[in-house]
Amino acid sequence: MIYTVTLDPLLERVVGVEELVYDDVNCITDENRRPGGRGIDVSRVVRELGGQSVALGFAGGYAGLEFTDMLDKEGIATDFVRISGETRSSITIYQRKKKIRTLLCTSSPVVGEDEAASFFDKVRGIPDGSCVVLSGTTAGLRDGIFAELISILKQKSIRTFLDSDHMPLRLGIDAGPFLIKPNIFELNRLAATRAKDVKEIAEAVKHFRDSVEYIVVSMGARGALGFSREGDYQVTPPKVKVRNSLGAGDSFMGGVVSVMSDSGSFEEALRAGVACGTATVLAVSGGLCRKTDVDSIKKEVIIEKF
Repeated sequence: MIYTVTLDPLLERVVGVEELVYDDVNCITDENRRPGGRGIDVSRVVRELGGQSVALGFAGGYAGLEFTDMLDKEGIATDFVRISGETRSSITIYQRKKKIRTLLCTSSPVVGEDEAASFFDKVRGIPDGSCVVLSGTTAGLRDGIFAELISILKQKSIRTFLDSDHMPLRLGIDAGPFLIKPNIFELNRLAATRAKDVKEIAEAVKHFRDSVEYIVVSMGARGALGFSREGDYQVTPPKVKVRNSLGAGDSFMGGVVSVMSDSGSFEEALRAGVACGTATVLAVSGGLCRKTDVDSIKKEVIIEKF
């Protein structure tokens, strides 16, 4: 089973108006609500590819109730810890006439010690042999929480897939996750480098190969590089017209964990990840990959060992 962890989920609300007029009533022409969060998008991709997952995290207040209820209606299983604070929410106002967006976002809730302890209890109950995706930020919690979770899960032979940035990523790597997936910018921050080409990136990841079994560096339209004891791979996607870049990284992770949780090879996982990320950039704004697109794009993905 695949488990996804989203510590700071978000209830997204997008409203459209013809033009925002100040000090006056503005009529909303259309509205869309959607549960957001990087781990949530990974769960969506796993479901789209025919797999199952359980989304873990924290949810509080009326926003948290709506958040989990909407996920249930999407067919995504959840096991969130209820907290006293209100789940983070956002409102995006899109002005059709001017074609501009304004984003309003609430602060992350503070998670109490008892609430965090309840979450750790849930994590300890994850069955042996599962795969757990740890992604996004640790807002409202300590930077080292991903590292703590990795240490607990490794004791049960559970594979952890880490996709974060800054200190949570650095500390998480020290705990020895199964796989990490920084993008090129996150890798350069992590390694204090300015790597661009394959040779430079390979040099930058050397420092982490003893701690991490699989390293994937995503590079947008250039594809990805994969590093492992099985071999090192360069993965190149077909050229496509970019319609939407949101969620491409999480789609990539969804493809990778879907394959590796089903005993697939690293090479197969890289192909699926790049296909999922590429299929997402083809989707309309806010959408994620579709399986039909993923299956088609897989055939055009080029993988070379180096």
